[in-house]
Amino acid sequence: MKTGEGWFAVWPVVAFFLGGLATQVSAWLGHRRQRAERAEDAVAEVTRRREEFELAHLVEFNGLLRRYVETYLDLALVVDRHRESQTSDGITAASEALAAAEGDVLSQVGFILDDDVRRIAGLAVDAVETAVSAKLEARVPDVAPIAEPVNRTYRAVSARVREIYSGRASD
Repeated sequence: MKTGEGWFAVWPVVAFFLGGLATQVSAWLGHRRQRAERAEDAVAEVTRRREEFELAHLVEFNGLLRRYVETYLDLALVVDRHRESQTSDGITAASEALAAAEGDVLSQVGFILDDDVRRIAGLAVDAVETAVSAKLEARVPDVAPIAEPVNRTYRAVSARVREIYSGRASD
């Protein structure tokens, strides 16, 4: 047997093993790529669910804060009427409505995921609580002490909603 003939006999075996190795490497790389894609999909799904949760609670909180402020203003009117006429008509109902609105808004503050928005929202709720106490003690005007913190909260909530939606548009 000549030296060149040995290579011709071994070459099909080597090619067979190299082909098998190439197939295994290709399958392994394909599996890694699929795992990476599944991981990316899982992260995207978690992000989507988080954003949906956050959006729902921001919108709900915004409405509850509006209702809280409105019930405070209703109570303020009733208190003013009470001071003018010395009747207690409506004070109990207005106080109960305010307590319910306060409970609703307080239960949602903790669900605001953005730390800055949650802090600003807490300040607005605190301002309304302080205004209620002051109004009942006849120390301050109705809207002045709450206007700035409440409006700042509305702006922060709106900005966060826009931020979430703009992030979705770029995906």
